[in-house]
Amino acid sequence: MSNPPTPLFTRMSQVALASEDPTKLVSFYRDVLGFRYAFETAGMHFFEIAGTMLMIGPKYPQMSIGGDATLYFEPAAWSATETALTKANVAWLNDAAIVLQRAEGRELCLRAFKDPEGHTLAMFGWRDAS
Repeated sequence: MSNPPTPLFTRMSQVALASEDPTKLVSFYRDVLGFRYAFETAGMHFFEIAGTMLMIGPKYPQMSIGGDATLYFEPAAWSATETALTKANVAWLNDAAIVLQRAEGRELCLRAFKDPEGHTLAMFGWRDAS
């Protein structure tokens, strides 16, 4: 068995979302999800999330890079985050979190939702076992 290749990348540095209405998305990511707004330049808005930059910018008709993406965020406190998002009327994709794995006293869970423009986001992380 051969050795795996040395990774070419050490971490994800940025995620970009092309938006029909960047101002609306900025409000959602800042005011509903609570991410720290870092700066704006040339119509692009940047958030810093635990060392990864999230860029929200306008869609350009002449440019097509990628399609929809799923952004996975680890909640600081699963239950409180889920409650806050429900109160903010996020569009959940399933009625409850999907349990992916169980360990003593905890569960690895996933619960997906949509931002105001239909990008898929997900809570992903460990919570206390129910």
